[in-house]
Amino acid sequence: MLKIIDKITKEHVFEDLESKDKESLFRALSEKIAPVASASADTIFDAFKKREDEYTTNIGNGVAVPHGRIQGYGKTDIFVGFLKDEINYDSDSDEKSPVKLVFAILSDLDNPQDYLLNLSQIFFLVNQKEILDKVMDTKSYDELSSVLDSFKKLDEKFEAEKQIKFLIELERAEIQIKAYELYSSTHSQQKSDVVLEEYKKYKDTILSKIDVAVLENYKRIKENKGEALAKIENYKCSACNVAIPKMTVNEVRRQNQIIMCFHCGRILFTTD
Repeated sequence: MLKIIDKITKEHVFEDLESKDKESLFRALSEKIAPVASASADTIFDAFKKREDEYTTNIGNGVAVPHGRIQGYGKTDIFVGFLKDEINYDSDSDEKSPVKLVFAILSDLDNPQDYLLNLSQIFFLVNQKEILDKVMDTKSYDELSSVLDSFKKLDEKFEAEKQIKFLIELERAEIQIKAYELYSSTHSQQKSDVVLEEYKKYKDTILSKIDVAVLENYKRIKENKGEALAKIENYKCSACNVAIPKMTVNEVRRQNQIIMCFHCGRILFTTD
């Protein structure tokens, strides 16, 4: 069951948030959240800011997921904020990073598993283009609620699809861990160590969600091939460049089961 749906209540949805940049957005969000949460606006703001200082929470497609963990918070809450005007979320970056919608997460410092599960489900939602487009067009809780009701129908798809999603996230986490380990070996910075620890915890959480047989198969392929996953691009396996039959591509898109390339044996996935 997708827990995030039931966590998004009317009092957790904020319309027409006014902000000019990321910091003013965090301040506006914190002040809106405080009356319905078990923490002060300053505590919430500091939690968002602390996490954001480590790495941006902009996940693309006009969506950001600011999140913070607070000692003794005792639960995991999700809040939705519709911005009155689009902002450049990472104004200190050379690239423009527009954001118009935020999913904010507050959780207990001592319960990272629940927080990461909710985060992964938000990532899943954002990756469902037909749902995200409708969410981005909503302006109120009632409109959002109607869209989320249709999202409930994706439960079965989520259960079937999540193994592939988790494998992809596992590879991303491993890449980030290696990058930060290399960085930490040549730089003495506490910030990189904090981010490294978070990625390691994230990897452990992902590993706990992957079916044992699927994980063993993934590790076996990775050991033999170097890379276990292969994206289908233009009806070809990106790893071995062999053409994949249209019927197989359609089966991979449905993601009802894990399908491997008949030529190189890697696990196939698509992003369309």
